[in-house]
Amino acid sequence: MTTYDEDQDFDFTRVPPNDIDAEQAVLSSMMLAKSATLDVVEVVDGVKHPFYRPAHETIFDTMLALYASGQPLDPITVANQLQQAGVLERVGGRAYISSLVNSVPTAANAGHYAEILRNKALLRAVIETGTRLVQMGYQAQADHDTAAEIVDAAAANLQELTASAKGGNDSREWLLDRVVDAVLDEYDNPRDDVLPLPWTDLQSVAPMEPGDLVVVAGRPAMGKSLVLLGIGRHVAIKHRRGVLIASMEMSHVQMGQRLVAAEARVPLHGLRARTLDRQQYAAVRAARDRIRRSPLRIDDTPAVPVSKWRRRLRQLQAKGELPAALIVDYLQIAKAEAKAQNRVIEVDSIAVGLKALAQEFKIVVIAAAQLNRVSEHRTDKTPTLSDLRESGGIENNANIVILLHREDYYDRESPRAGEFDFIVAKNRMGHNAIVTTAWQGHYAQIVDMAAEL
Repeated sequence: MTTYDEDQDFDFTRVPPNDIDAEQAVLSSMMLAKSATLDVVEVVDGVKHPFYRPAHETIFDTMLALYASGQPLDPITVANQLQQAGVLERVGGRAYISSLVNSVPTAANAGHYAEILRNKALLRAVIETGTRLVQMGYQAQADHDTAAEIVDAAAANLQELTASAKGGNDSREWLLDRVVDAVLDEYDNPRDDVLPLPWTDLQSVAPMEPGDLVVVAGRPAMGKSLVLLGIGRHVAIKHRRGVLIASMEMSHVQMGQRLVAAEARVPLHGLRARTLDRQQYAAVRAARDRIRRSPLRIDDTPAVPVSKWRRRLRQLQAKGELPAALIVDYLQIAKAEAKAQNRVIEVDSIAVGLKALAQEFKIVVIAAAQLNRVSEHRTDKTPTLSDLRESGGIENNANIVILLHREDYYDRESPRAGEFDFIVAKNRMGHNAIVTTAWQGHYAQIVDMAAEL
């Protein structure tokens, strides 16, 4: 085991771990036998920058593109492809590409050479991660970051490095007999981690399972926040399961007012105007006690990136308090991790990030989303998936998409006044349907039709 000497003088000019001969051997093997490409990819899959020399990584990426399109891998096709991309001379020219094929006599050891590349790349990643952590520690004071934030960011870096070291291919590989056994076991022993919903028919049509990204979409004032709050209240207060609500649109006080009004079944306007009668006020105090005992958290930090929620979830996980659901209100006002060419790309990246959170922490992520105005210009105001604002990535990444609709929002004299539709427009593990419930906006809640009757 390597030991650390405090008095050791470090030479920061040292060359990072690499093996140029092995890199050339990998590229040579891939040219000698097309089958060697699969052997190499299987080993280096999940490792960032397996090649130390950028020219070799460019050649490797070009060869993978040729392989994917069914073209042969030889010095001529590789050089032609590099020339078309305008990088042939940058990587050494045709003479260097031709010389690579003679680096090894046979492609039989491609996997072994790839293992050398993987090992060197991981060592470089260790050095890079360590350097980054040192820089974060020194920079923290200038950026006014807390020690907890730095430690959490460091944990994220180390976790990513650990995932690369474990590899990607074998860690998620399942034999079919185990897959079938798991299916039958779940049939015989129904899972108990499906998120409980306050609406019976919606629960039946679109059960929400850990790892799911659920999008609840509607026009402004259609009831998105009440739906999210209704789910959070039901899960946390009635079923005592953890919920984290990321409210970027309303403050925690505004969310709290709606929460108390719904739980106590008192008029929201009466609570806000302080005009409750004695019986209603007693109901509010009783509701307060139930809410205080529940594992419900509200974070009203505005415009935060997905990485902030990842850090928070990791902190809760470390304390054994990981919630069953993360509820985001709403997706399009979240902050992208990096500035993109346009807002569509940024929103797509946010949707991808939320889906990754659901899968990484094995929780349900429920995000509100805004619909565009197109539906309001149609004779039939019923929304469709194409009305999702600013992004097709929301629809692509979501397991379930639920559109919200109230006919009396557009026509107060509608015979369906007081009815609230959950339109299940995408359901990856089930069928689409329309679930009708009762709108009780004055109580800040939505209830099953049976409860209304």
